[in-house]
Amino acid sequence: MKMTVADMKAMEERMIGDLPWLSPIGALVLAAVIAIVLALVLPRRRQGLVGAWVAGAHLAAAALAAAVWMDRGFARVLEGTVMVDGLALTLTGIVGIGGALCVGLARPMLAGTDREGEFYAVLAASSLGAVVLGSAADAALLAIALGLLSLTSFIMTGYLRHSERGNEASLKYYIYGTVAGAVMVYGLTFWFGIAGTTDLAAVGRAVAGAPDAVVIASTALVVVGLAYKASLVPFHFWTPDVYDGAPLPVAAYLSVLPKLAGLIALARVLPTALPDGAVGWPTAIAILAAVTMTLGNLAALAQSNVVRLLAYSSIAQAGYLLMGVAALSGSPQGIPALVYYAIAYAVTNIAAFAVVIAVQRERDSVDLRAFAGLGRRHPWWTATLILSLLSLVGIPPLSGFVGKLEVFSAAIDAGQAWLAAIAVVNTVISLFYYLRVIAPAVLDAPDDAPPATTAGRPLNAVLGLATAATVVVGVAAEPLLWLAERSVPLAIS
Repeated sequence: MKMTVADMKAMEERMIGDLPWLSPIGALVLAAVIAIVLALVLPRRRQGLVGAWVAGAHLAAAALAAAVWMDRGFARVLEGTVMVDGLALTLTGIVGIGGALCVGLARPMLAGTDREGEFYAVLAASSLGAVVLGSAADAALLAIALGLLSLTSFIMTGYLRHSERGNEASLKYYIYGTVAGAVMVYGLTFWFGIAGTTDLAAVGRAVAGAPDAVVIASTALVVVGLAYKASLVPFHFWTPDVYDGAPLPVAAYLSVLPKLAGLIALARVLPTALPDGAVGWPTAIAILAAVTMTLGNLAALAQSNVVRLLAYSSIAQAGYLLMGVAALSGSPQGIPALVYYAIAYAVTNIAAFAVVIAVQRERDSVDLRAFAGLGRRHPWWTATLILSLLSLVGIPPLSGFVGKLEVFSAAIDAGQAWLAAIAVVNTVISLFYYLRVIAPAVLDAPDDAPPATTAGRPLNAVLGLATAATVVVGVAAEPLLWLAERSVPLAIS
């Protein structure tokens, strides 16, 4: 249908009116664009200012998300392609705070290197892709956001261009991610064929009249792209190699923000495009969650490299988080459980990686033996290590305990008690390999090797903030649980 001048003017006015709701996304757009300009004009010794700008813009995005929630409320904007609701705004807050912390983790590694400013710009673009991925209500925007998030992740993984392991990790990530993204786009074309539009809500209305075989096949293809980003089994193979080969601050970033964006996108896309548990997707997701947490925990048992151990741990944690997605159609607790656990996991995993980065800088190693005697050399680092790993296990009163309690309760409420039982068994298994890291740090004597370098102020600041958040999010959980209960997507409210 041909649009008249009046129609175009009305659309323009609507889009201008949407700008306040888009201000958190706008902050990340400005973060990336201005970071590129600053990187070009500032001398190398002043490139740290680019990092400060990007970190500040991330925090501004989180603050704007809170302001939109309190002042404007929720809305479907840009002709219905973007959802600004509790789920999207919470993800923006997590990405904003988590991205700023990851800039702090990266600063000691990047200081004085070439292309430092460009790295911060790419990180800002990656955060933008993560937020849009979790906010997309349109299949085309979903594919674009996944592409942006994937491309920027590939670049950051290979940032150390003279590192053979980094180049190998980036290439593996690129090949795997490109194939997974293409598979998802292929599945989305089926959805377009079913509904005649890329609007996911319209797809949800159209699938009732489509053959089940077509719906199941197309949904499986769409899930591939998001499951790869969340490192769910069997799309997890890239995770340990990429985390081990990438710069450690990049591994910390990848272990949290893209993963949570992929999971929250699943929580939005599946109930919208397949309402009322169509074609049994909740059961399929529950099985995927069980397999993911089990393989992640069992594979972590044999690891002596702590980065690879945390990589498999992150796969297992994705399985626990996926329990909230599996419970969506059967329990109102699904979204609150997913949101709270996402917050708890983000601060906890960043804290754990911060300790590993500090040890790697001091000992030039991430093997278990590098942690021997850590408690005598650095009591505060050891306290962070213990608190973060025990939180990942789910020991009270830390944030991970409340998070696991929420997802377990959601699974039981949704009629998936078997999944909760498997998760409890996996939690017990995970305690063993986390203790393999804690034990030498606490019990063994330190070696006499001189430190290779110090942690640096930005890294120490992240250690302190992430550790405090790990404890506070658990001990003072009530406000965040209140927030999580109100993080209901507009599409399924």
